[in-house]
Amino acid sequence: MTEMVDPYIGLQSFQRALLNGLIVPSPCEIYPEISILKDDADEQPRLTYALIDNNTVKATVVYVPAQPIDGVCCFDVGYSVAENFRNQGIATQVLEKSIAEMRRGFGRHMKKFYIEAVIGTSNFASQKVASKVLSTDSAPRETIDSVSGQPALVYTRLIEC
Repeated sequence: MTEMVDPYIGLQSFQRALLNGLIVPSPCEIYPEISILKDDADEQPRLTYALIDNNTVKATVVYVPAQPIDGVCCFDVGYSVAENFRNQGIATQVLEKSIAEMRRGFGRHMKKFYIEAVIGTSNFASQKVASKVLSTDSAPRETIDSVSGQPALVYTRLIEC
């Protein structure tokens, strides 16, 4: 069976690219302690927000365009924290700050957008973060992950700009 997409692999790749000078993230506007990198992955635009301390990537939050929901733009999100920094609330903080940055940036062009996370049913740490930040008004819905075929939960949040 195929595995679900693992954002930790992306964090590791981001770390290597940073150390090799292949990427140069920019400080964010509202929260300059996090950085943003705008690029393309598989011919699809991608926004990566990262908490970086002395060239060590502590956490990443990655957004890619997804299918609109009820005609409203939607972004899939994946987030990860480096192993040495887990269980400190970093994922929640960086996810919340990245949403604030997106609201500011996209608010110039749209009134609202959705953020959606598809999380494996066994990934309890990620579910905890998503419950706090993404599904504040409703319970997640059950689904089967389209990539892996595994059971998953979908957390969705409408962001008003």
